[in-house]
Amino acid sequence: MEWKYLTIERDGFSFLVARNHIEGPHLFWLGSALYYPRVIRESLFSRYNITIVDHRGFAKQISPREESENLYHLESILSDFAYFQDYLEIPTCTVLGHSGHGYMALTYAARFPKQVSELVMVATGPSHGAPLAERDVYFERMGSEERKVKHKELQSSFQKQIESYPEGLPNFFQLYCTSQDALGFYDLKTNSIPFWEGVRTNKLAFDYLFGKVFAEIQVEDYLSKVFIPTKLILGQYDFQVAPYYTWDPILAEFPNVKRVVIDQVGHLPFYEDSNQFVQVMDSE
Repeated sequence: MEWKYLTIERDGFSFLVARNHIEGPHLFWLGSALYYPRVIRESLFSRYNITIVDHRGFAKQISPREESENLYHLESILSDFAYFQDYLEIPTCTVLGHSGHGYMALTYAARFPKQVSELVMVATGPSHGAPLAERDVYFERMGSEERKVKHKELQSSFQKQIESYPEGLPNFFQLYCTSQDALGFYDLKTNSIPFWEGVRTNKLAFDYLFGKVFAEIQVEDYLSKVFIPTKLILGQYDFQVAPYYTWDPILAEFPNVKRVVIDQVGHLPFYEDSNQFVQVMDSE
């Protein structure tokens, strides 16, 4: 698999873009253009003409201005995506967001409906707020002892890393994500450290977006503005976000949202069962 990379400068940031340039339906993927190509398997790579773009949380800051939350307002991020889609000449197509980026995809589809033909949210809970409380209950009920032991070991190691840097842990987000491997992967042998190598983040962006905006988001407000086919693809063994059934009361209001729960996968269904993931993507 060969990815082509380029950078786009906009509003004081340098954004990385990854494209596979194959014949196939366009897929506009929101997130990190360095991380996601590493977790996309051949069956998905060869099926879609994929463009992956950074958002401001992953982009390099090239302006000397002072960093503040104002740089990371959701409306600015959505405007970036619209600019990229136009600049890269990506036609109206399927837009995909994974985990917290699912909220970006949802709000993008609501904000720029002419740009999106289908919305796909993958491993995204109803919010990063109250529904997350059910995650611990689900893990206690469904997690094996081996999984619980590994999670405790990873958390202990992560805590020691934090304590070693009282001024602030470098690469906090990446190290936090790798400390979640026992929650995020069905296969306990999976080590996600190589996936995150060299990936840079702007911590304030994630603190603000994932810790505040996506904790308070009301997905119903945006789903009510989306009138295109919408898929919600979740992992049966995803213990990183609110479990699949926390969507039940919301989906009762939006029966046109197609939810598919894939067995024996965790937080990255496109990585752990790429063939089934593609089948779901291709389904009506």
